[in-house]
Amino acid sequence: MNAEKVPFKMPSFDLTGKVAIVTGGTKGLGYGIVMAFAYHGAKVVITSRHQDDCDKVAQEVIAMGGDAMGVKADVQNEEEIQNLIDKTVAKYGKLDIMVNNAGVAVTKRITDMTEDEYNRVLDSNLKSVFFGGQLAAKQMIAQNSGGKIINMCSIGGIKGNNQLSTYGASKAGAINLTKSMAWEWGRYGISVNAICPGYVKTALNAEVLDDPGFQAKKFKGIPLKRFGSVEEIAALTLFIASDSCNMLTGEAIVADMGATLGGNV
Repeated sequence: MNAEKVPFKMPSFDLTGKVAIVTGGTKGLGYGIVMAFAYHGAKVVITSRHQDDCDKVAQEVIAMGGDAMGVKADVQNEEEIQNLIDKTVAKYGKLDIMVNNAGVAVTKRITDMTEDEYNRVLDSNLKSVFFGGQLAAKQMIAQNSGGKIINMCSIGGIKGNNQLSTYGASKAGAINLTKSMAWEWGRYGISVNAICPGYVKTALNAEVLDDPGFQAKKFKGIPLKRFGSVEEIAALTLFIASDSCNMLTGEAIVADMGATLGGNV
């Protein structure tokens, strides 16, 4: 089709010229986001707790013709997040997109939860989003060119969860924090949104999610009668990061195949 004949600029998911950080980018949802961003032209900085894992994924991106760098960082530590951003800017000159994806869960009843386990989950899932967003926003404000911050949350932050209390509480906090960030930083052209996946099949949970008995039980409450995929969450994250999604901010986008709709299905 002749681009000169279309009535207005058509949507594009091209990230060429953009610089993105993806925390927890070496596996699962983070890995998918890294690959989607790189495929669409972004320079991607991959971070996790192990430098070897970061380097391995960066080399995968480079091998497919992209541009990437791995930087080890513990996102529970403000200084390490700042070091991550500093190294990103030192190599690529700026930061346009921050994806706060890293997180953990402890499956235990509330009465059995220890203080150390509580702190680990809240620091990994909420403190990391607070300082990851804060430090990314400071860099974006200094650049005076706007930006995108995307916080990976969960439907666990919307509804109660059996034996996942701290996980759900941390994700609920991150959803609310997303809205506060969007209010404070909108004046600088920074949009902040959250993604709330339901069950998504990854290498870590594939054995459980592929079990027919587990599926039969869970699909009773999922209208689409299936689980999500890493590729689908990566595509949603790409949309939010792109210039085709500049109107959206402060939203918690639920991607759960309808699991939180309620009712009997």
